[in-house]
Amino acid sequence: MRRFSLATVLVATVALSGCDRPPEEDIAAQPPTPPQTTDQSLELATDSGTPLESRRGEWRDALRALLAGPDADTLATADSRWRDLYDAFNRHYLTLAAQACAGARLAVLQRLDAWPLYPAYVDALPAWPDSGIVNDPALELTGASLRRQQGATTDGEVALGFQPIRLLIAGAEGAPRQAKDLRAGAKAESDEPAAALRERRRTYLQLAADQLQADLNALDRDGDLTLTSLRCALETLDDRLASLRTHRQATAPEEGLYIPSVSVKILDATQPATALAQLSADANRDARAALEEGYPGFQTALDQAVEEDSWAPIGEWLHAHGGAP
Repeated sequence: MRRFSLATVLVATVALSGCDRPPEEDIAAQPPTPPQTTDQSLELATDSGTPLESRRGEWRDALRALLAGPDADTLATADSRWRDLYDAFNRHYLTLAAQACAGARLAVLQRLDAWPLYPAYVDALPAWPDSGIVNDPALELTGASLRRQQGATTDGEVALGFQPIRLLIAGAEGAPRQAKDLRAGAKAESDEPAAALRERRRTYLQLAADQLQADLNALDRDGDLTLTSLRCALETLDDRLASLRTHRQATAPEEGLYIPSVSVKILDATQPATALAQLSADANRDARAALEEGYPGFQTALDQAVEEDSWAPIGEWLHAHGGAP
C-alpha cells in the first residue's frame, strides 16, 4: 500500500517509516535574551469573551457524537465545532505562544497547527487513491507512531494538529468527506477491506483529537511570563503571519503543499487584529511598558500598527531589535 510524501509529487520513492525523534522539550527554539533589563514577571491578559475552554468541550462532544453515529448532521456539527475551536485557538494565539516560550514548548505549539501540509500524507485524494497514513496498514496507529510521523522527512508531512483533523472530518477542497467514510463495521464480507480502512480513519481521528487536547493542556497554564517569553511570542506570531503571506494561495490540494481555504479565512478574521487589540488593552499596560523599556520603540510601533490595522510596524520593530528578517 502506498503512502504519500513529497517524493510522490517528485516521482521518487522515500520510505516514510518514522525514525526516532527527540522529545519536544529538546527541540523547542530558545527565545532571545533582552538587552540590559530585568526579566521581571509579567501578565498577559486575554479577552475573556472568547471561551477557548468551552469551545474545547463543544468539539469533544461533537466528535464523540460523530464517531458514535456518523451521518450528515453529526459530520456537519463536528466541522462547525472544529471551526469554532480553531477560531478560539487563533484568538488566544499570542497568549498560547507566550506560554509555549515560557515553558520551552514551542514544538508543542507548532504541532498544534502546522501548515502548509501534504494532504495525501494523511488520507487518500482522487489523484492518490491509495495514499496516506490511513491507507498504510503496515503503520501501527498509536499516539507515539503519529508523533513520529510528524515531519518524518520534511515539514509538509503533517500528521497531527488542527489541519489533519479537519482533513479527516471534512476532506479537502474537491474531495469532501462523506459520513459513510467514518462508519464502523462491515455490511458484508465483501465490505471488510473498506471497513478496515474506515476503522483506521476513525482510530486516527480519535488519536489526533486526543493529542490536540493534550497539547492544548500543555499550553493552558498560568505560569509567570517574562519579557523574554513575551518577546519570543511576538516573534512566533510574526513568523506565522509571514508564513501565511507566503502560502495563503496554496488552497488546491492536488498541487502538493496545501492549506484549507477555511483555515485561511479564520486566520484572516482573527490575526493580527486580535493580537493588536490584546496588546493595546488597559490590562496589559505593564507588559507594554516592559517591552518599551527592554526594546525601545515598541509603543510607537504598536500605535502605528493599530492605526494602520497592519502587523507590519510590529514586524519592523522586531527586526530592528534582532528578530529574523
